[in-house]
Amino acid sequence: MAKRIKIEKLQPGDIILTASHTKAGKTIRLATGGAVSHAMICVQHGSFIDSTSNGVQSWNFQREFFDDGEEILAFRLVRNPSATQIAKIIDFARSQIGTRYSVVEAARSVLPGPRPRNKRQFCSRLVARSYENAGIKLVEDQDYCTPEDLQLSPFLEELTDITEIVSADERSLWENRMDTIKMTMDAQNAILDVARSLSPVIEKFGDLDQMLQEHPEWDSKIAKAHRDSGYLDIWQHEMVTNPWRYDLELMENITDKKMLLDLREACISTIKEAYSGGRRYAVNLAHYQEMHKRSQRETYSLLIGLYKVLVKNDHLWRETARSWLLKYHPEDVKKHMERIEPHSELWFFIVDRVEPQLGQLARLSIKCEQSVGVCSSCGDHPIQDYRIINADDAMPGVPSLRLCSDCVNIRRGFGERLDIIS
Repeated sequence: MAKRIKIEKLQPGDIILTASHTKAGKTIRLATGGAVSHAMICVQHGSFIDSTSNGVQSWNFQREFFDDGEEILAFRLVRNPSATQIAKIIDFARSQIGTRYSVVEAARSVLPGPRPRNKRQFCSRLVARSYENAGIKLVEDQDYCTPEDLQLSPFLEELTDITEIVSADERSLWENRMDTIKMTMDAQNAILDVARSLSPVIEKFGDLDQMLQEHPEWDSKIAKAHRDSGYLDIWQHEMVTNPWRYDLELMENITDKKMLLDLREACISTIKEAYSGGRRYAVNLAHYQEMHKRSQRETYSLLIGLYKVLVKNDHLWRETARSWLLKYHPEDVKKHMERIEPHSELWFFIVDRVEPQLGQLARLSIKCEQSVGVCSSCGDHPIQDYRIINADDAMPGVPSLRLCSDCVNIRRGFGERLDIIS
C-alpha cells in the first residue's frame, strides 16, 4: 500500500518532515536520535520545495508516494504569520532552486568542529533559512540544524490527519503521466551545469545575473543552454496535457460526476491563490525586463519571452477557473477567491517588485492625505477597490487597485478592464 499527503490539509509555509527507509534516512535518524530524517516546505497548493542530492528542487505532492509504514509529519507555526511573512518564506525557498546539496555540511549538523557558512543547502537548513528570511527563528542555528530540531521547535505545532491511501490504479495513472516538474528540474540542472563549467561559484539561477553582467562573452553559451535544455518550451507540454485548464468550453464539456467533483476542487484551489500562486512569473518578468534595460543580453531576451507566456497562461488558468465557478458554483467564488487589499503590507510587497512606480505613487498619495483610503494613482477620494481582469497585459502581477472614478475612466480608456471587488 502507498500513501500521499492530503494537499487540502496544507497551507503555504507548512513544514513536512519524513522518515524514509533508505540507508541515508536511517543514518540521519541514528545520528540525531530523532524520528525524522528529511524536511520539506509547502510553497503552493500541492507544491513543495526541498533539498536532496539533486539540489534544491520543486515537486508536487500528488506525484509523491510514500510507503504505508513511512513516518510523515506536518507542522505549522503556532502563531499565525502575516501574509507578507508567508510570501517572504516562499520567495526565499523558490530563490534557492538549483542550489547544490552539501553532504559535508549536513553531516556537520550533528558533529562537533568548525561550521563555516556558505550558499549550499541541505533540507533542514533550507527550511530554517526560509523562515529566517521572514524574521522567524525556528531553531537556534538556522545554518546548522536537523529535521529533528525542526520537529522539536516550540514555535511549531503538529497537524493531524495529513495522509491518505492511494490505490494502485491511481498511482499507476500518475506515474504514467508526463511529469513537467521533472522535465523542469532536468532542464534547470542542464543550464546550471553549463554555467558551472564557466564559473564554479554558480549555485542557483539567481547567480546567472551577476555572471552575465560581468561576463557578457558567456551570454551566447548560457542562452544556448536555455534553448538546448528545453527549458523555454516546457510550458507547451502543460498546455497539451491539461488543455481544459485554459478553455472554459472544454471545462463545460465535463459531465462525469467524479470528474466534476475533482474539477470543482481544482478550481477552488486555483482561485484561492488567484494572485499569490503565479506571482513569481510576474516578478521574474519584471526582473528580467529591468536587467535587459541595464545590459542587453540574449539570455534576458529569451527569459522575457518565456515569462510573458507564463504570465499569460497562469492568468488564463485562474480566470477560466473563476468563470467556471461563477457559472456553476458562485458561492465558491465569494467564499474562496483570494483578495489582496490595496495599500496593505502584502500589496506593497508585491507591487514594489512588479510595478515599483505604482508603489511609489501610492505611498506618496497616502502620505499626502494621511490615509490609505485614497486612490492608488492620484490620491483622490471617494474610492472603490478593483481587480484588473486583463492584468496579464495591463499590469502583470498587480493584484488590485484602489481608484477614484476619474482614474477608473482614464485606465479604462487605456484598455484596462476593471471589475469592482465586492
